[in-house]
Amino acid sequence: MPSPQSRINRAFDLLIQGLSPFVERELQANYRDNWQEAARSSFREDRGIAINKGETIRWDTHSLLTVMWDQWNGVFRHKLGFLERSLVSELREYRNRWAHQTQFGFEDLYRILDDVERLLKAVGAAEAEIVRQERQTLMREEVSEELNRTSKAMLARRNFGETLAVYIVCAAALSYTVITEWGAPGWIVA
Repeated sequence: MPSPQSRINRAFDLLIQGLSPFVERELQANYRDNWQEAARSSFREDRGIAINKGETIRWDTHSLLTVMWDQWNGVFRHKLGFLERSLVSELREYRNRWAHQTQFGFEDLYRILDDVERLLKAVGAAEAEIVRQERQTLMREEVSEELNRTSKAMLARRNFGETLAVYIVCAAALSYTVITEWGAPGWIVA
């Protein structure tokens, strides 16, 4: 079973593959030949992204989501709605946590995969289907693990009950033997 980090890596790689053509297409439609300069205006100098004129932008998750966020009103709101804006915002937060090596549980991991899938669907990217399959696999694994945990807990309770029953029967048999062989102690006879 893949680790949460590797699943997030894969989801973000698929996000880059599916989202970057849309982002570039929309920037080009709005800014024509100056689209890369418009995109670069969202980058900090220390980001390591191709910032120099003439260089092709090398997209990563951070740069894609930052450009979408910064260019929303001028470019992306014409094709996407408030829901997608919220997805961009939430994915930016998850990406920052991921970059700072935060450990993710099932709920956050499921949410990341769902957000990536929804955003990719909104832009018509084929990668959305791959992410959907990853999300479903994650859900099946979680349900299977929960069933195993529940089964183990029920078995442990059943074993405890059986052991307790054996002790009760033994204690009753011992008490009966003591009473019949040696007589009842004084505190029992009234």
